[in-house]
Amino acid sequence: MRAGDPMTLNIDQVWAVLDELSDPEIPVLSVLDLGVVRHLRQQPDGTLEIGVSPTYSGCPATLVIRRDIERALTAAGLRVTTVDVLSPPWTSDWISAEG
Repeated sequence: MRAGDPMTLNIDQVWAVLDELSDPEIPVLSVLDLGVVRHLRQQPDGTLEIGVSPTYSGCPATLVIRRDIERALTAAGLRVTTVDVLSPPWTSDWISAEG
């Protein structure tokens, strides 16, 4: 994949990378199982925006999760940015069945 090239962006690969990232507080859960990844959006400049919801206001793990997402997807060759998604607020209903 070339960084920022929307023609080579494979969303399934992005989801697979995210599924390998553990929650820093509950390492048996991936960030996807936890339900904190709210969206993936390709920006006009080719950057992939990932929306992340904190599990509670001020959760310090959110910064770690965002950093881990950015590092993993940058290592996969993508230009990435993460943004906080505060509304609607995270709920435990978003935890996957596997989680």
